[in-house]
Amino acid sequence: MREKSDSNQIDIFTQDTLVYRSILTDDWESTEKEVVEYYNNRGTSEKIFDVMNNDFGWKHLPFSFLNENNAFMIITAMIKNFYNFFVAIVSEKFEGINPTTRIKRFVFRFITVAGKWVYQARQWVLKLYTKLPYEQLNC
Repeated sequence: MREKSDSNQIDIFTQDTLVYRSILTDDWESTEKEVVEYYNNRGTSEKIFDVMNNDFGWKHLPFSFLNENNAFMIITAMIKNFYNFFVAIVSEKFEGINPTTRIKRFVFRFITVAGKWVYQARQWVLKLYTKLPYEQLNC
Protein backbone atom coordinates (compact mmCIF):
# COMPACT_ATOMS: atom_id res chain seq x y z
CA MET A 1 0.00 0.00 0.00
CA ARG A 2 1.20 3.50 -0.59
CA GLU A 3 -0.17 6.84 0.48
CA LYS A 4 0.80 10.46 0.33
CA SER A 5 3.04 11.58 3.19
CA ASP A 6 1.81 14.26 5.59
CA SER A 7 5.14 16.02 5.40
CA ASN A 8 6.12 16.82 1.84
CA GLN A 9 9.70 15.77 2.51
CA ILE A 10 11.28 13.73 -0.29
CA ASP A 11 12.56 10.27 0.61
CA ILE A 12 16.27 9.74 -0.03
CA PHE A 13 15.82 6.26 -1.52
CA THR A 14 12.62 6.51 -3.59
CA GLN A 15 12.87 10.21 -4.47
CA ASP A 16 9.14 10.75 -3.88
CA THR A 17 6.82 11.85 -1.06
CA LEU A 18 4.88 8.61 -0.69
CA VAL A 19 4.86 6.24 2.31
CA TYR A 20 4.96 2.52 1.43
CA ARG A 21 3.55 -0.21 3.68
CA SER A 22 3.37 -3.98 3.21
CA ILE A 23 2.28 -7.13 5.02
CA LEU A 24 4.13 -10.36 4.31
CA THR A 25 1.92 -13.45 4.59
CA ASP A 26 1.61 -17.00 3.27
CA ASP A 27 -2.20 -16.98 3.48
CA TRP A 28 -3.34 -17.56 -0.12
CA GLU A 29 -7.06 -18.06 0.65
CA SER A 30 -7.85 -14.71 2.34
CA THR A 31 -8.58 -11.53 0.47
CA GLU A 32 -6.41 -8.45 0.89
CA LYS A 33 -9.05 -6.83 3.10
CA GLU A 34 -9.22 -9.90 5.39
CA VAL A 35 -5.42 -9.97 5.72
CA VAL A 36 -5.31 -6.28 6.65
CA GLU A 37 -8.15 -6.68 9.18
CA TYR A 38 -6.42 -9.71 10.74
CA TYR A 39 -3.15 -7.79 10.96
CA ASN A 40 -4.88 -4.78 12.55
CA ASN A 41 -6.47 -7.03 15.21
CA ARG A 42 -2.99 -7.97 16.40
CA GLY A 43 -2.68 -4.51 17.96
CA THR A 44 -5.45 -5.29 20.43
CA SER A 45 -3.75 -8.43 21.70
CA GLU A 46 -0.38 -6.67 21.89
CA LYS A 47 -2.01 -3.95 24.03
CA ILE A 48 -3.34 -6.64 26.39
CA PHE A 49 0.14 -8.14 26.72
CA ASP A 50 1.56 -4.65 27.38
CA VAL A 51 -0.87 -4.17 30.27
CA MET A 52 -0.18 -7.64 31.67
CA ASN A 53 3.61 -7.19 31.39
CA ASN A 54 3.77 -3.76 33.00
CA ASP A 55 0.81 -3.71 35.41
CA PHE A 56 0.43 -7.33 36.53
CA GLY A 57 4.01 -8.59 36.71
CA TRP A 58 4.30 -10.73 33.60
CA LYS A 59 7.53 -8.98 32.58
CA HIS A 60 9.48 -10.63 35.43
CA LEU A 61 7.89 -13.97 36.31
CA PRO A 62 8.45 -14.98 39.94
CA PHE A 63 9.25 -18.69 39.58
CA SER A 64 11.80 -20.86 37.82
CA PHE A 65 9.42 -23.52 36.56
CA LEU A 66 6.78 -23.30 33.84
CA ASN A 67 3.95 -24.84 35.90
CA GLU A 68 4.30 -22.31 38.70
CA ASN A 69 4.58 -19.40 36.26
CA ASN A 70 1.55 -20.71 34.37
CA ALA A 71 -0.49 -20.71 37.59
CA PHE A 72 0.78 -17.18 38.37
CA MET A 73 -0.25 -15.95 34.93
CA ILE A 74 -3.73 -17.49 35.20
CA ILE A 75 -4.30 -15.99 38.66
CA THR A 76 -3.12 -12.53 37.57
CA ALA A 77 -5.36 -12.71 34.48
CA MET A 78 -8.31 -13.41 36.82
CA ILE A 79 -7.20 -10.49 39.02
CA LYS A 80 -7.17 -8.26 35.94
CA ASN A 81 -10.80 -9.21 35.26
CA PHE A 82 -11.76 -8.34 38.86
CA TYR A 83 -9.81 -5.09 38.55
CA ASN A 84 -11.66 -4.17 35.34
CA PHE A 85 -15.00 -4.88 37.04
CA PHE A 86 -14.09 -2.75 40.09
CA VAL A 87 -12.74 0.14 38.01
CA ALA A 88 -15.94 0.14 35.93
CA ILE A 89 -17.95 0.63 39.15
CA VAL A 90 -15.61 3.30 40.51
CA SER A 91 -15.49 5.18 37.20
CA GLU A 92 -19.23 5.86 37.43
CA LYS A 93 -18.77 7.84 40.68
CA PHE A 94 -15.31 9.43 40.35
CA GLU A 95 -14.07 11.99 37.87
CA GLY A 96 -10.65 11.32 36.40
CA ILE A 97 -11.08 7.55 36.49
CA ASN A 98 -12.22 5.82 33.31
CA PRO A 99 -13.11 2.14 32.81
CA THR A 100 -9.80 1.83 30.93
CA THR A 101 -7.64 3.44 33.65
CA ARG A 102 -4.38 1.58 34.24
CA ILE A 103 -3.22 0.59 37.72
CA LYS A 104 -0.67 3.36 38.33
CA ARG A 105 -3.16 6.12 37.59
CA PHE A 106 -5.85 4.33 39.61
CA VAL A 107 -3.57 4.13 42.64
CA PHE A 108 -2.75 7.84 42.50
CA ARG A 109 -6.36 8.93 41.86
CA PHE A 110 -8.28 6.53 44.13
CA ILE A 111 -6.14 4.72 46.69
CA THR A 112 -3.61 7.36 47.73
CA VAL A 113 -5.68 9.54 50.08
CA ALA A 114 -4.65 11.34 53.26
CA GLY A 115 -6.61 10.22 56.30
CA LYS A 116 -6.44 9.27 59.95
CA TRP A 117 -8.38 7.25 62.50
CA VAL A 118 -10.34 9.44 64.93
CA TYR A 119 -12.05 8.27 68.12
CA GLN A 120 -15.49 9.82 67.91
CA ALA A 121 -18.75 8.94 69.70
CA ARG A 122 -17.16 5.91 71.39
CA GLN A 123 -16.01 4.40 68.11
CA TRP A 124 -13.12 4.68 65.69
CA VAL A 125 -13.99 6.51 62.47
CA LEU A 126 -11.75 6.89 59.44
CA LYS A 127 -11.52 10.57 58.50
CA LEU A 128 -10.47 11.10 54.88
CA TYR A 129 -9.10 14.47 53.82
CA THR A 130 -10.52 14.59 50.31
CA LYS A 131 -13.54 15.88 48.43
CA LEU A 132 -13.92 12.68 46.42
CA PRO A 133 -17.24 10.81 46.93
CA TYR A 134 -15.98 7.64 48.67
CA GLU A 135 -19.25 7.35 50.62
CA GLN A 136 -21.13 6.65 47.37
CA LEU A 137 -19.30 3.31 46.98
CA ASN A 138 -21.33 1.46 49.61
CA CYS A 139 -21.67 -1.78 47.67
